[in-house]
Amino acid sequence: MPAYRTSSYRWVILGLLSFSYLLVYVHRMCPAVLAEDIMHSFGASGAMVGLLASAYFYPYALMQAPGGVISDKLGPRRLVTIAMLVATVGSVLFAISGGVTSAFFSRVLVGLGVSVVLVPTYKALTTWFPAKDYVLGTSLVISIAGLGGFLAGSPLAWLSEIIGWRGSFWVIAGLTMANAVLVWFLVRDKPQDFGLPQVEPTPQEQGDSEEAIPMRRAFGIILGSRDFWMLAGWFFLNGGILFSFAGLWAGPYYIQAYNMSKTEAGEVINLFAFGWVFGPLIFTWVASKVPSRRAVLGGSMVVWAVLTLWMLARNGSMTWVEMCAWNLIFGVVGAGPAGVCFAAAKERFPLKLAGTVTGLLYLFPMAGSAIFQPLAGAVLDSSGNLAAGLGAEDFMPLFWLYLGSIVIAGIMSYAFRPTVDNQ
Repeated sequence: MPAYRTSSYRWVILGLLSFSYLLVYVHRMCPAVLAEDIMHSFGASGAMVGLLASAYFYPYALMQAPGGVISDKLGPRRLVTIAMLVATVGSVLFAISGGVTSAFFSRVLVGLGVSVVLVPTYKALTTWFPAKDYVLGTSLVISIAGLGGFLAGSPLAWLSEIIGWRGSFWVIAGLTMANAVLVWFLVRDKPQDFGLPQVEPTPQEQGDSEEAIPMRRAFGIILGSRDFWMLAGWFFLNGGILFSFAGLWAGPYYIQAYNMSKTEAGEVINLFAFGWVFGPLIFTWVASKVPSRRAVLGGSMVVWAVLTLWMLARNGSMTWVEMCAWNLIFGVVGAGPAGVCFAAAKERFPLKLAGTVTGLLYLFPMAGSAIFQPLAGAVLDSSGNLAAGLGAEDFMPLFWLYLGSIVIAGIMSYAFRPTVDNQ
């Protein structure tokens, strides 16, 4: 009988792969505090800056479904290393971009690289952590990654004040490259690759030989379900609102509507990151107390709607404390329910489809981000004041767009039926 035992080295694996995903957040969120500089450097409109930022999300969304297949073939160590190297090249090319076109394709390359980090990270945890500790491991990955949003706030704003936005991207590229090297030398796909014991028996060793559902039929079951589309629609709007504001337009809003410096705006934007760190943990606790997934997802939209009404009523006149509280709650409510949405989807379908439905569902927040960022820029362009400087009133149509989207997302969450299909 083989000996099964966990190794303390799993925390090294968790730390390095969590840092990889933290850098994914840095790459994703950095346009927020650098948008003003990028806009002036390229002489770009709001819609164009939104398109530049959203370029990251197009390949990110498209790669979610095949990401699991590639991870199975290459293994986490190889795939994360390659992902970080591709993102490094993309960041370098963005730093030296001479115009909007080259900058756009550089961001596409970054998005392509970092799109395949989370799935192989979770795959590695299945071999390094026993099943009873898997939720702990995945929760730590998400919480640690949320700190990337903090680094993309005031620290990045401070850095850009010293070395400029191009120099900042060189630093991000250097960190990404260093991470790739560390992952290659210190991470292994499973403990046995380091001569360590296996953590627990595999399903095959336990006699679990349940036949997998063919991919074509699996896609038919999932995509043919109205309830999948209700969750997908909720996630599409949730991701679109969250990343179009917190990931891009929050910086220009606080700088222009409140006459803040980049560093001051970055300090306020940091509160989003704290929401992302603690939001998933808070909603995990809420979900344990409220058994209805619809109530949790719909309730989050009710809170978000109230938050948006607060912004509409106090736009341009919030105190510093109000802004900090608003951003913190926005981050908690925006990022917190994502795990509940994934859980609702997995519970809605047979367990054999859990991986497939998760990959398909994750397409939608990324697609929402890709569409909402340039859409928000176009809304701001319509004011005609982008070149001269936007005022608080110019952001009002954007907040009304968010409110309408929140209402639709809330309706979708309550239209979801949590019964399990047994096809």
